[in-house]
Amino acid sequence: MTYRDPSEMDDEEYEEYLREEKTNDHVSAHNSVLEDWLTRQKEAFPAWAEQHKDRGPWDFTLDSLPCLEALIRDAFPTNDDARAHRDDPFVAVAAWCLGEVHNRTFGTQWQFHPSFADSNPYDHRPHVTLPWSRRDDFYRTDPEHIEDDARPIYSPTDVLCRLPNTPQEQGLLWRIDEKWEPGTCDDEYCRYHSN
Repeated sequence: MTYRDPSEMDDEEYEEYLREEKTNDHVSAHNSVLEDWLTRQKEAFPAWAEQHKDRGPWDFTLDSLPCLEALIRDAFPTNDDARAHRDDPFVAVAAWCLGEVHNRTFGTQWQFHPSFADSNPYDHRPHVTLPWSRRDDFYRTDPEHIEDDARPIYSPTDVLCRLPNTPQEQGLLWRIDEKWEPGTCDDEYCRYHSN
């Protein structure tokens, strides 16, 4: 099936489109490439936490995020420095920790499409997003109302690698509770949301 704007599809085409999207979502959340990455970080975590125990706690709570932010900011003077080490255990395990905080606090899940193992021109890394069951909550909630699936995607690796040049007040806790809630629409004539 070639891509067409879902808003231009008839009911049968849209149902097929939804089946394909749900399958892709499932594959992105359940595949050996992602599982291998998660396993490596989980297995490396105890040694990582021990090495940085004086900087913790490393308990996967929101309270641990200022510690994680300080650890990354102290280690890398610039975003480019952090990016150069994004696959090193120091950053990769930190990214896994950050994703796990979101998973355990907000009910997100890890995803990474296995096709990125073969072709990854944009250097994608595993990310967290809300599960398929929350998809309808984010129907056309993007500002332009064009995305029928506007669930947020949060890339812990990218977020950590941007921290060195991010203002302190916009760190890991900035607007954290808003990331996983659907946006509101104040357009009284919106055809997608009741006001």
